[in-house]
Amino acid sequence: MPRGLEVDRDLTERARMGDAAAWRTIYDATCERLFTFLCFQIGDRDEARDILQETYLQAFRRLHTYRAEAPLEVWLRRIAFGRATDWKRVMLRRIKRTVTLEDTSARAEPDTREVRFESEDRELRRALARLSPHQRAALLLREWESRSFLEIAELLGCAESTARVHHTRAREHLRASLRDTLRPTVAHEWEGRRT
Repeated sequence: MPRGLEVDRDLTERARMGDAAAWRTIYDATCERLFTFLCFQIGDRDEARDILQETYLQAFRRLHTYRAEAPLEVWLRRIAFGRATDWKRVMLRRIKRTVTLEDTSARAEPDTREVRFESEDRELRRALARLSPHQRAALLLREWESRSFLEIAELLGCAESTARVHHTRAREHLRASLRDTLRPTVAHEWEGRRT
C-alpha cells in the first residue's frame, strides 16, 4: 500500500476511535480544496458552506467505510459531489413547482455571482455554470487541480474512459460558449447603426 494511503487509513482509524486531533488534521488538509470544488459545483458560497458541513458530517458517520483504496480526499470529494448533486436535484424540483406554465423556458442554473476568484471573469463563470455537473467536475479537477483521469473517475463513480469523455466534452462546450460570448464584433454587424 502506498505511504499516502497508509497515512490516510491511520488518520481515519484514529478519528473513528475519537481522536479529535486526527479529525482536525483531516479537516485542515482537505477543507479549502473541497470548499472551492463545491463553490464551482453549486455557484453559491453560502450554500457551498452548508454542503461542506454536511459532507464532513456524513464522512464522520461513515469513517468505518473508508478502505484506503483511494486517497482520503478523493473519498471526501465523492461524498461532496453526491451532496451537491442532491442539493441541485432538490432546487430543480422547487423551481419546477414555482414556475408557471407560460414560463416553460425557465432554466435552473446555479447563481455564480457570489463566487469570486481572481483568475475568473464573469463569462467564464457563466460558461462553467452551463456545463453538466459531471462535466464541470471533470474539467475543474483536471485543469485546476491536475488530477489524473483515474482519480476523477473514482470521484465521479464512473470508468476512466467516461471521465475522459466528460472532460473532453466540457472543454468543447466551454470553448464554444466562450467563443460565442467573447468573439469580436465584425464590421458588418455595426455598420449603419447609431453608436
